[in-house]
Amino acid sequence: MTPRPAPARRNIAERIARTLRASIVKGRLQPGEALPSERVLAEKYDVNRSSVREAMKRLEGWGLVTIRQGGATRVAEVLLDAGLSLLPELLEAGGELGLGILHDLHELRGLLLGWSAEQAALKADAASIARLEQLVRSLSEPRLKPAALQSLDYDFFEQLVLISGNQLLVLFAKVVRDIYFRAPERFLPMYRADVFDPEHHRRAVAAIKAKDPRGAGDAMRAHAASAMSLLRKGQA
Repeated sequence: MTPRPAPARRNIAERIARTLRASIVKGRLQPGEALPSERVLAEKYDVNRSSVREAMKRLEGWGLVTIRQGGATRVAEVLLDAGLSLLPELLEAGGELGLGILHDLHELRGLLLGWSAEQAALKADAASIARLEQLVRSLSEPRLKPAALQSLDYDFFEQLVLISGNQLLVLFAKVVRDIYFRAPERFLPMYRADVFDPEHHRRAVAAIKAKDPRGAGDAMRAHAASAMSLLRKGQA
């Protein structure tokens, strides 16, 4: 049984790993680039080499580096090798990478909203529809602030996902929630009075009740299009 590193060393390794992770996702270290040697990193961070090795294992576990015995540790292709858990940090990376991830996130949101609404029109029972109707009533409250609308809108999406019955999508929705609420202010422009329209949600629920998948999907895709229009204007 391999002994676990002491708590102090684990904390040091975590700090080094997070520092290097930030450099990778922000593009300061490029794919294929060799990281400094263990000796150089140990001197830079004023730690022993075992802490550096532990940090490298964490980076490898995140899919950010490839470690070759006797060779250099190199930066991996982040978008090919990293896991979904890194999405929030990729989004916050800034520059072209961050903007690209934000665009892709909004695009994926539209696809998922449309598909989930279509599935809801095929599968929703009376209790599920009642929950959606309650959310629509809450979303239509004129005095709600953008932050409250944001939370309710995500609850609506989660309800659609649950109705779909797709277990992998339920798990992915939790990752998306982390992205949206880790830095919620980034998405608040989507809920301004001149952008957010709960009519899309009302139309979707009406179509779900009528067992009309196309109508439900179109309504949710129209809702998602508002975020894409803001992104094109550089406001989201």
